[in-house]
Amino acid sequence: MLKASVIISVYKNMDALELILQSLANQQLEGSFEVIIAEDNDSPQMRERVVEWKSQFPFSLLHVSHADRGFRKCVILNQAVLASNAPYLIFVDGDCICHPKFIAAHLKYQQGKCVVYGRRAMLSKKFTEYLYKTRKMPPYSFVKLWLSGCSRLDAALYLPLVKPENKKGFWGHNWSIQKTDLMMVHGFDEQYTQPGIGEDTDIEWRLEQFGVKFLRVKNLAVQYHLWHNLNYQSTTDMESVLTSKKQDWEKEKRNEILMGSLRPA
Repeated sequence: MLKASVIISVYKNMDALELILQSLANQQLEGSFEVIIAEDNDSPQMRERVVEWKSQFPFSLLHVSHADRGFRKCVILNQAVLASNAPYLIFVDGDCICHPKFIAAHLKYQQGKCVVYGRRAMLSKKFTEYLYKTRKMPPYSFVKLWLSGCSRLDAALYLPLVKPENKKGFWGHNWSIQKTDLMMVHGFDEQYTQPGIGEDTDIEWRLEQFGVKFLRVKNLAVQYHLWHNLNYQSTTDMESVLTSKKQDWEKEKRNEILMGSLRPA
């Protein structure tokens, strides 16, 4: 029985993606899941690699893509949601390796009208280069992470006795939700054309208006973020989009204002 669709948003970095796929192949989980590569691009090289990976990995692997016309992560995420075949969706960024218990943790705490989310440790350039060379999968030695200059190590350890917290503030790299709950708000709002708001902050606010709660599973759904050159830009313009939506909602109290862009056929 298909338990979950793991949706990986990616842009160009196929070496990182292969590490993530390998970490998903090492999941300790009863039952099956599928993986959907949501490519904010349309690379022939990616299509070729996907063909190779389909024969290499033990899970069903799907690939959705579109032309590279700037940051359109929310658009391709909506396409991936429509392509998914499982009742539960887990979202992963294309630079985050997953602990062997990652999917199991998300599934363990899933429930209706609830977002389950985790955190990630930040790997150093030195340790990231080591992983690209050795292809070593998690879990990783805390001491080695520390000595290699990695950060946010409070999120690096898998601690099975830790209790989840009812707390807001999820990020788009590590979260999950019932597909029906995401469809309730019509998925992601595609008017966000820069990172950092549309794939997490906006959708968190909209889900909250419909009574969805948030459960943090830090140290249970563990991720490790691969180092790369910073490519983040100001979110000021995108923050103004969300501010406008909130103001309209307060004035009108109309559900349409909350909705994303996804309109299934």
